[in-house]
Amino acid sequence: MMGNCHVRFLGGKGAVMPLTYPVFEKEIMSKKALIAVVVAAMFIAVTYYYFSGKEYVVRMSESDIREKLDKKLPLTKSYFFIIQITLQNPRILLENGTKRVNAGLDVLLNIKIDKNPKPLGGSVDVSGGVRYLAEKGEFYLTDPVIESLGVQGIPDKYMQKVNKALTKALAKYYDENPIYTLNLGDGKQAVARMVLKDVVVENKELVVTLGI
Repeated sequence: MMGNCHVRFLGGKGAVMPLTYPVFEKEIMSKKALIAVVVAAMFIAVTYYYFSGKEYVVRMSESDIREKLDKKLPLTKSYFFIIQITLQNPRILLENGTKRVNAGLDVLLNIKIDKNPKPLGGSVDVSGGVRYLAEKGEFYLTDPVIESLGVQGIPDKYMQKVNKALTKALAKYYDENPIYTLNLGDGKQAVARMVLKDVVVENKELVVTLGI
């Protein structure tokens, strides 16, 4: 009984080439992929079983958060073609018993009035909650609310635009710069970073509880 074959004619002579079966290679690759998925699922199940009900607590001091936020400052942005805002010198104030972070920044405003720049200096104080990005193990100040604006000399007709510009600048700054990042090289933190369970200020520290 003869098997299948390909015949290639070279120089008038027939060269017999055996058939290959790439389908076998695909089956092997599929089996390997399936095994990898099963192993990963087993690892996740075992990890969940082991850490279920357990907690990992991270404590952040005011200086820890301030140093983290200061790394990307000063930051200058322009808004509405007439307002330039520079943020610098971050401040952090943690009040016991709250779930919010009180923060502040020095602000430099440069407002074009009748095409002439008018530089103004002062400060802004905000408060915000804590957002957790599990994929990166990062914590952010979220939904900042302006509590006070200490900049003198802003013309009344520009006050609304200045508030809008400041709100945008602060939201963007805090949204892009984490106040704390977990150590991904720490096995406990790498697992516990999956879920944020609680946030509260205790003993002038931001206490974050993680777990599964």
